[in-house]
Amino acid sequence: MTINIIKYERDHKKIEELLDEIYHAPTMELKDTFNKKFYPYLKDYLAFNETLKTMVSKAFQMLVMDVDGYITFINEDFCQQLGYQQEELLHHHYRILHAGVHHNDFYEKMWYTIRSGEVWRGDICTATKQGEMFWFRTCVIPTPDPNGQFTTFIVFRTDISDVKHDDKRLIEALDDDYRKVFSQLMNLTFRVHRHKANGSYHFRMFEGKLADKLMDKLNGQGKEAVENIFFTDKVAEVTRYFNQAFEGEEMHFKHHFHGLSLYTVLSPIYEHNDVIEVVGSSINITSLEKAEARVRQLAYFDTLTQLPNRTKFREDLKQAVLNGEKVPFAVLYCDIDRLKYINDTLGEPIGDQVIDIISNRLSQFVKQRGVLYRYGGDEFSLIIHDSHPSIHDLSEQMLLAIKQPIAIQGNEFFVTSSIGISYYGEDAFSDDELINHASIAVHYCKVNGRNSRLFYTPKMNKMYNDILLLEADIRKALQRNEFELYYQPQLNVLTGEVTGLEALIRWDHPLKGAISPATFIPLAEESGIITQIGAWVIREACHQHVRWVEAGHDPIRIAVNVSAIELQRFDFAEQIKQIIAETRMDPSYLEIEITENSVMQNTEDCIKTMHTLKQMGISLSIDDFGTGYSSFGYLKKFPIHFLKIDQSFIRNALVEPSSLEIVKAMIQLAHTFGLKVVAEGVEEEQVLKLLQDYQCDYYQGYYYSRPLPATELEAILYPA
Repeated sequence: MTINIIKYERDHKKIEELLDEIYHAPTMELKDTFNKKFYPYLKDYLAFNETLKTMVSKAFQMLVMDVDGYITFINEDFCQQLGYQQEELLHHHYRILHAGVHHNDFYEKMWYTIRSGEVWRGDICTATKQGEMFWFRTCVIPTPDPNGQFTTFIVFRTDISDVKHDDKRLIEALDDDYRKVFSQLMNLTFRVHRHKANGSYHFRMFEGKLADKLMDKLNGQGKEAVENIFFTDKVAEVTRYFNQAFEGEEMHFKHHFHGLSLYTVLSPIYEHNDVIEVVGSSINITSLEKAEARVRQLAYFDTLTQLPNRTKFREDLKQAVLNGEKVPFAVLYCDIDRLKYINDTLGEPIGDQVIDIISNRLSQFVKQRGVLYRYGGDEFSLIIHDSHPSIHDLSEQMLLAIKQPIAIQGNEFFVTSSIGISYYGEDAFSDDELINHASIAVHYCKVNGRNSRLFYTPKMNKMYNDILLLEADIRKALQRNEFELYYQPQLNVLTGEVTGLEALIRWDHPLKGAISPATFIPLAEESGIITQIGAWVIREACHQHVRWVEAGHDPIRIAVNVSAIELQRFDFAEQIKQIIAETRMDPSYLEIEITENSVMQNTEDCIKTMHTLKQMGISLSIDDFGTGYSSFGYLKKFPIHFLKIDQSFIRNALVEPSSLEIVKAMIQLAHTFGLKVVAEGVEEEQVLKLLQDYQCDYYQGYYYSRPLPATELEAILYPA
């Protein structure tokens, strides 16, 4: 039947009577009464006919749900009573009003009834936005669409809280306990509804100690702004997580808010196989992330230099190999020469400072071309993306930068380095090969004089294997007494009198024959066995001197070469003292020869050791002078007696005017400091004549005699 709504707008009493009739109708008659008498006017009500709306509101609180339980209409009076704005409830699931009092079975039976087309009546406890509880006597009437399907449900509610005050008080007390429990949880617990029309989210609950901490960071914006906690960092990504949760997936994600790192779990809540809300929990993992960052720092970065470490190098190198066809690169393996002896003599704190200084020097060459790594100990590795010629020039610049003077706590010294280079696509095609080949090239540098850089070549493999075998043989040679001392006479330039001898080690390998000291001494230094060999040489030279004296021969000064490694040992002087006591040699006939470069590696401590030796009566000389980088200022501080001019200058004196002038200048310089001069490598009479003209003091070389075993030398020194 059709009745003009204006008629009811003029007759409020008639509408009230009709509503009262609907409300008090028996269950079976209610649906017919509603559908036949009132539903035609409900359309006008839902179209916001103010008069009809007013009439209905006087009798009932009313809302309309769709078939999925989402609120499509709710009157303003009802919203006000619940503390919501209409837009906060429209298109949200009716569960947003649940007080948590009724079991899920309660609602399941209700839905089963109304979806079957039957009217449902009952009492429902509803929560306001502020958490207050209200009881409503509720009537849900299913309304068919033109196809006879029940897709709309009209809900009439009447407040009966006044007669349910005991239940209300009990429920609120229970709810208060429930909230107290949640408020004491360290984590955050929340419930979320999704707006069916626009997909926005409404946070229904927000409890826990973490909630209080987060609310403080909202600067008083209130719980209406809690969504900002989740949707300010990685908004699109976080939104996707929430959307997937409402699609039925349990989601886990991390995000950040005002300096806090949060880890959140979203769990969907189902009703009739539909996700009606999502329950979430968040924990504060800020301290954990900081700890993880620290662990990562320790795992991937060196604590001294803050450079990425060996582990990071291996990972980055694997990635570089994967991209190697697109971006050419090389692996550089840089080993600081003899850093161990700085640690042994000056202590590890000084050694650490040296490492840090070298790392800063190397870093300036990397910049946009690659990465510098602390490989470990005194080793650095680099991955450089550049052409072969550019890396050639770069490595040369690195060598020059490293060997610049270093001054720490009053000590000035020099360090050098050896750099091995392996180029991807030329020398190797895998990360292991690149590292292995660069390492071989470094080792080859070390046994060939250090302070150099070499690109790997295939022939180094055999040489490297030979070197490894030779290192083992050196240790055996010391045990089997295979070494022997040869002696080369030193003569007065003017009189030709033999005034001293230089002891030189020789090795006759049982299978390989004679092996040059230039080959096995660097290996002995690299392996650390040089200290044992050096001690053997000094002891054997002292024994030989004593044997000659005991045989009735006049004592003669014997010079022994000492490596930088030996000189930098803190107990070197004490070791010499013990050998002298053991062999009963007169220390005034022992001369210690120190290379120019070795004394410059740890100048101040070396000078102290030299002073101790001098006080013992031992003579000291600087060997190979002119090939190193000592300053005249240090030269006058060395407590030495002799200066030995390197043979390279002597041999070229007749053919290179510059070498002749250098020799002349060195002799004058040494005499200025009160030192005697020994010229090495004199092989021609003309050279000896020049030395006489320049007033050189002593010479040695093949012109008089090559180095000889003790027995052969006796025939020259002590003829029968």
